[in-house]
Amino acid sequence: MPSFRNSLSVNRVVAAAAAVLLTAASAPAQDQDVLMEIRERAGAAIKIAVPTFRAGAGTAEHARMIHEVLSQDLTYSMVFDIVDPRVYPSSAPGEPIPWDSWRSTGARALVQGETRMEGNEFVVEFRLLDVETGRQVDGKRYRNVLEGLTENSSRYIIRQVAHFYNDEAVLHYTGVRGVAATQVAFVSDRAAPAGTPQKEIWVMSSDGERQRRITFNRSIALSPTFSPQGDRIAYQTYVLRNGFPRAEIHMILKSGGQPSVVMGCDGTGTNNGPAFSPDGTQIAMSSSCTGNSEIWLINDTGTRRRQITHSAAADVSPAWSPNADQIAFVSDRTGSQQLYVMDATGLNTRRLSAPAGNKDDPTWQPVRGDLIAFTASTGGNNFDIFVYDTQTDRVHQLTRGRGRKEAPSWSPDGRQLVFEWAQGSSVQIWMMGFDGSHQRMLTNVGNNITPAWGSRP
Repeated sequence: MPSFRNSLSVNRVVAAAAAVLLTAASAPAQDQDVLMEIRERAGAAIKIAVPTFRAGAGTAEHARMIHEVLSQDLTYSMVFDIVDPRVYPSSAPGEPIPWDSWRSTGARALVQGETRMEGNEFVVEFRLLDVETGRQVDGKRYRNVLEGLTENSSRYIIRQVAHFYNDEAVLHYTGVRGVAATQVAFVSDRAAPAGTPQKEIWVMSSDGERQRRITFNRSIALSPTFSPQGDRIAYQTYVLRNGFPRAEIHMILKSGGQPSVVMGCDGTGTNNGPAFSPDGTQIAMSSSCTGNSEIWLINDTGTRRRQITHSAAADVSPAWSPNADQIAFVSDRTGSQQLYVMDATGLNTRRLSAPAGNKDDPTWQPVRGDLIAFTASTGGNNFDIFVYDTQTDRVHQLTRGRGRKEAPSWSPDGRQLVFEWAQGSSVQIWMMGFDGSHQRMLTNVGNNITPAWGSRP
């Protein structure tokens, strides 16, 4: 789907939804100094060493998995840079730590881990050591009973232990908890019967593990968004009303269950692109219930609603600033799809300066609030992810290459993004750092779109 997926192209989606329900411009290369501005503002990566964990009897494989997952989490956290294990000094268990040798590796921090069984409990201990002083600065112990669990459940718990400690280490050095133990919602067609356009909401761990379906509507679901508390997901779906499919906003618990209707139309209008306010009490969305597509605010139960844009153009894709005083959105009021920012009251609208090309999917960095990620066309059928720097009024391109990179969503700590990448007939969910580095694919079954990064399980 090209940009303005939630409004101007809705007729094609509505037609597909009806079938299900009735049967059940080239952007210039950015200067390197823009990239350096973004990186320097986040701080230099911390050199950290993660030697192989000590494993008690019967826990060697668990220790290997935790070490592997933690090393991966630290690498992708955008906070740490793992020291090459080939330069690690050796020392036997029980011997003093050779601090001078560790300092020569350039490591600032050292993680030591140990696994063992205590009765029927699997125990994992972590110690975070400051290499310069030779002192422990953080330590955690986790206990879990794995007996009687399925292999998949045991694997999930073991991996979560590593995720939890990554997030503790990130918290220690940055003051903001890491995001390895969080979840991502997305839309997938993998459960659709052959020949139907059915799409449902799924969730997965932030590293792509444990993917599971949470809606069973036999319809088309789009644009999930997590509540700030992480317990609910709002999304757009199509429901048959008086023999015709209507685009409505529904809400579902992250654990699943029966969705509730938050916003619908009495007539033929559509409701698209829900976005929770930072406190979770309001949802911004675009709606054409009154004719034109405008930005509306509704409470989280849909009982109070207010229109905040009044334009002859189509206004879509709202996104809240972290302090909830501004909303970014997309409008074609100048003839092409461009980015705008307004007060949360709908006043003081201004257009953001950005390279030529249609734009969509703005999303505000949730911690500092100094970056707005968005999608822009880059020629042909190619779309890429950019960030607009609100402090310098400059733009940096995060992705390049053929295909459509769209629907960016920030991690809760503002250091990573997930996005969809369409290449040929395949659309998958990818992750990358705030500067476009560390890109990796998270899904590989079916077609998967519109990811939304949420909070903890």
